[in-house]
Amino acid sequence: MRLRWTLTLAFVALAVLQVALVVPLAVRSLSALLGRQLDKRIDQQLVAVDTEAARLEDDIRHRMDELAASQALEDVARDAARVPAPPHVTTAASNLMTPRGLDVLALLDDEGRTLSSGHLPARLGEPDDPLFAVTRQPARKVTPALVEVSTADGLAQQPAIVVARPVDYGDRRLWAVGGVRLGQVHAETLARLTGARVEISVGKQLIAAAGDGGVGPVVRTRAVGEAATITLLFSRADFYTTRTQLLGAFMALALFGLFLSVALGLVVSIRVSRPVDALTAAAKEIAAGTPGVMVDPRLASGELRALVETFNRMTTDLKGATDKLVASERIAAWQEVARRLAHEIKNPLTPIRMSLETLLAASQRGPLDERFKGLFTESAKAVLEEVDRLKRIVDEFSQFARMPKPQVADLDLTATVQAVMSLYAPHGGVTYESVLTPRVKVSADRDLLTQVLVNLIKNAEEAMPQGGRVTVRVQVDGALAVMEVEDEGPGVPAELKARLFEPYVTTKAQGTGLGLAIAHRIAQEHGGRLEVFDGATKGARFRLSVPRLG
Repeated sequence: MRLRWTLTLAFVALAVLQVALVVPLAVRSLSALLGRQLDKRIDQQLVAVDTEAARLEDDIRHRMDELAASQALEDVARDAARVPAPPHVTTAASNLMTPRGLDVLALLDDEGRTLSSGHLPARLGEPDDPLFAVTRQPARKVTPALVEVSTADGLAQQPAIVVARPVDYGDRRLWAVGGVRLGQVHAETLARLTGARVEISVGKQLIAAAGDGGVGPVVRTRAVGEAATITLLFSRADFYTTRTQLLGAFMALALFGLFLSVALGLVVSIRVSRPVDALTAAAKEIAAGTPGVMVDPRLASGELRALVETFNRMTTDLKGATDKLVASERIAAWQEVARRLAHEIKNPLTPIRMSLETLLAASQRGPLDERFKGLFTESAKAVLEEVDRLKRIVDEFSQFARMPKPQVADLDLTATVQAVMSLYAPHGGVTYESVLTPRVKVSADRDLLTQVLVNLIKNAEEAMPQGGRVTVRVQVDGALAVMEVEDEGPGVPAELKARLFEPYVTTKAQGTGLGLAIAHRIAQEHGGRLEVFDGATKGARFRLSVPRLG
C-alpha cells in the first residue's frame, strides 16, 4: 500500500476509533440478544409441535379403543375363520376406517396375514410385516411405521402413526392395527401452529411440505421413529430487519466521520508522500537497469530532504562503480576470448612454420630435385589444411560472436528431421537410425534447428572413428518437443558435462569448442534447452527441448 493511502487510513482510523470500538460491541450484543430471543421463540414453537404430536397420539388411541370395542369388529372376528371369507370381512377395514377418521387400518390374523386392509384393499391373504411388528409393542404405545399405499405411480411407502389392538373371539385372536398417515394435512397443521415451513420426508424423499421458511431459516428436526423426519425451517426475517435498522444508525454516524477524515488525510498525506513516491520510482528505475537516476530535492523538506540528497549521492556513486565494473567485466571477457582464440590459432601455425622451414632447408642444399618436389607437395598440402583450419576457427568465432536473430515460423519438427536424415547414408562403418513421432509441431527457425541437428550428427560421427550407430529421435514430452541424437562412442567425461556448452570447451583434439556453444545458444533463443546425458548402453545422448505447439 502506498504511503499516501497509509497516512490517509491512519487519519480515518483515528477519527472513527471510538465508533469502531462501540459498533462491534453493540452489534455483537444486539445479535446475541436477538439470537436468544429467536431461539426462545423457536423452542416455544417446538413445544407446540410436541403438544400436537401428543394430541394426535391420544386421538389415535381413543379411536382404536372405540374400534376394538365395537360390535362390527366382533362380527369380523367371529366370521374371519370361514372359508371363503364373507364379503363383510374382506371389506371391513374400509368400512370401519373412514367413520373413525383413520386413514390406515389393517385386520391381521395371529400369523400376520392380512384379512382386510382399508388403506391397501388389494393386500388380502398377504403378510404385512411392518404393521404386524406393531402388535409386539406395548398396548398403549403409538408407533411410527412405513405403510404401503397405492398411488398413480404404483405402490409407495408413506409414514404413519399407528397402534395395535387385539380382538379375541373364543380361542381365536386377530389384530386391528390402525392410525393416521403423516402427509400434507399434518404438514399444514404444523405450519399453521409454528409459522415455519414444515417438510415431512422419508429418507431423502420429500412426502409433504407446507409454509414458508423465509430468509436464512433456522432448521430444527423431529424424528418420527425410523419412519420419517419432520423438518421445521424458522425464518430469521425479524432478526435481520431489527439488526439492519440499528446497524444503519451506527453506520450513518461512522460514514460522516469517515468523510471528514478522508478529506483531511488526503491533504496531509500528499505533502508527506510526494518525496517518498519520487524516491520509490527512482529506486525502481535503478533496479530495472537505469543508473544515475536523480530526485529533485525541492520536493521535500527537513529530514526527507536530507534523505533525498543522500539518495542522489548514492546513485551517483553507484553509477560510477557500475560503469567501472561493466568495463572491467567486458575487458575480462574479451581477454579470455582472445586468449582462447590465440591458443586455437597458434596450434595451426606450428605445422605451417615447420613445413616452410623444411622447404627452405631443402632448397638451400642444391638443385631442386624430385625429392624437393615431393617435400613441396607434402608441405603445401599440410599448409593448406592448417590454413583451412584457421579459416574454420575464424568463421566459427565470427558466427558465435554475431548469431542471427531467429526467424520463427510454425513448422513440423518431424518433417524437418526427416529431410535432414534423408541426406545421410551409411559410410565408414557409421549407420543411421531414425525414431520419429509423427506431426510434432513447433514454432522455430528451420535453418537454425537444422544447423543444431547437423552439428550434433557431425559430433556423433567424429566420436566413433571405428564406426557405430547414430540414432536420431523426435518425441513429445508434455508441453515440449524433444529431438535427441545418440551415438555409440566413448561418451562425455563426467568432469566436462557441466562445462561442455561453454565456448572453447571440447573433447576433440582438432575441435574448436564453438559448435556446441552455438547449438546451446540457438536452443536458448528458442526458449528451450540443450542437455547431454549418457547413452542407453554407451556413448553420449544430446537432447534438444523446445516448446511444442498444440
